[in-house]
Amino acid sequence: MGCCSMWLYQILCFLYAFLLFQVNSSLLSPLSSPPHLCLPEHSSALLQFKNSLSISSGSELCRGSYLKTESWNQSSDCCSWEGVTCHSKLGRVIGLDLSCSPLKGNLPYNNSLFLLQDLQWLNLAHIDLGLEIPGEFSKLRSLTHLNLSHTRSYGLVTEPISLLSALVSLDLSFTSLVLDNHGFNMIVHNLTKLENLFLDRVEMSLVEPNSLRNLTSSLRHLSLYFCQLQGKFPSEVFNLPYLEKIILSKNENLSGYLPKSNWSNPLRLLDLSQTSFSEELPDSIGNLQNLEKLMLSSCHFTGSIPSSIGNLTKLTFLSLSYNNFEGQIPDVFGNLNKLTMLDFSFNNFRGLLPSSAFNLSELTEMALENNHLEGPLPYNISGLSNLQDLDLSANLLNGRVPGWMFSLPSLQFLVLDSNKFTGPIDSFPKRNLVQHVSEVLGELNDLLVLNFSHNRLTGQIPSSLGNLSALESLDLSSNKIEGRIPMQLRNLIFLAVLNLSQNNLVGPIPQGNQFDTFTNDSYIGNTRLCGLPLSKQCGNSEETEPHPSVSEDDDYARGLDWKFVMMGYGCGLVFGLSMGYMVFTTGKPHWLVKMIEGDPN
Repeated sequence: MGCCSMWLYQILCFLYAFLLFQVNSSLLSPLSSPPHLCLPEHSSALLQFKNSLSISSGSELCRGSYLKTESWNQSSDCCSWEGVTCHSKLGRVIGLDLSCSPLKGNLPYNNSLFLLQDLQWLNLAHIDLGLEIPGEFSKLRSLTHLNLSHTRSYGLVTEPISLLSALVSLDLSFTSLVLDNHGFNMIVHNLTKLENLFLDRVEMSLVEPNSLRNLTSSLRHLSLYFCQLQGKFPSEVFNLPYLEKIILSKNENLSGYLPKSNWSNPLRLLDLSQTSFSEELPDSIGNLQNLEKLMLSSCHFTGSIPSSIGNLTKLTFLSLSYNNFEGQIPDVFGNLNKLTMLDFSFNNFRGLLPSSAFNLSELTEMALENNHLEGPLPYNISGLSNLQDLDLSANLLNGRVPGWMFSLPSLQFLVLDSNKFTGPIDSFPKRNLVQHVSEVLGELNDLLVLNFSHNRLTGQIPSSLGNLSALESLDLSSNKIEGRIPMQLRNLIFLAVLNLSQNNLVGPIPQGNQFDTFTNDSYIGNTRLCGLPLSKQCGNSEETEPHPSVSEDDDYARGLDWKFVMMGYGCGLVFGLSMGYMVFTTGKPHWLVKMIEGDPN
């Protein structure tokens, strides 16, 4: 009995101590800790700043933008306002992000914004400020991140910016600002903590490229797109130890070369397109194990492609177009499994196609046009399941067009013009060939442009082309196609451009629908054609003789060789007309595709 009493007594003591602890805890701390309230002077400064701005239509580059200052009013804590960040303990405003808000105004020297001297982040991007950078910016000494991009800022970048020594990220891109050599040197020498420097389209023609040699070693991102830089770029910048992205594109008078040795850093993006960089692509490029995008188009590079490029296993985008590269393209793409874009067009490459590039399952675009590549196309492939755009035009390729090209599930463009292809489509059994091609054609409901021109193709025009109901442009010119023009082509009611010139076509030209809009130019070089718009009249036998329907078996027997330029997604007749015009006048729609899809930067 005594043991039980002792045990009960201990339990009661424990419960009493626990309850006492809970009571004391509740007295020491309130049941709910209210957030620190915004300092009154900060709230007042923000409201004055709001009142200095007016509502605008907003930036076209900002989708889904909204007015962040709409929630700002005196009755609520400014720390809860949209775009405002406060210190978690002190309640001071340390961050202001009004980017993409449909606002306009300016920042005079006495603007209340400069009273927020605890600001660490200030983002006014895409606001219509139209300002010269006032000297009062120097009061914001705590700033680590400043973004004034797309603000219509103008004038000289003044000393106050260079006094913000705590800056880690500075973005003045896409403004009308001017940076001279003195101002840039001030930034380079004072902003020693910079990791991100974005000066795209800032006018820097007075900046000596050699000044870039003094950039801080902490730099990770450097973007100097279209800055009118001129002179020789110091190659030492490419060796900065933490550099991840460098963009120098569209500085056409900026020359330089890439490091030939000891080049190893975490670089993920290198864009020198549309500059005057030259010499050879060094073997050291293969050391950049983290490189994802290599963009060297429209430069003055020469020599051959180093085989070390096959070491860049993280590469997704590779463009070497419009240079003076030569020799054979090394067949080293087997391990580049993440590559989505490969562009070696407009160079002087010779020899066979790199077969390993035709087995890349993630590739969406391959452009090898305008070189001196020769030989047949690969007969068997195991990749290209995501390929949308294949351009091999203006080379010396020969042989038959393999049938696998018509089984690529994602293909939208197939451009093979100006080669030496001959004969029928290969690789399909006779009993299945026409059926397969007919199925492919029948499924191309969004096809707008077909270009088979400038080869040595034979056979007849298949009647199945009449099933391409959205077609707006058809070019079969400069081949050896024979027979009559199928009447089924009259079903192409959106056809705006037709070029059947320089073939061996015979018989009457179909009449009605879009055929009534085509001129003589569509049929030049086919001396045995007759009927409008030609002056040659058809004889009675030609007029009354029923047009023989080209059967599927005839399609196979006559062996028409195919070339497709596929454009998916209905864009309308107007787009088709302009697209067709450019296809026939330039012969190269590849650049237009790039323009429509946007700059890979």
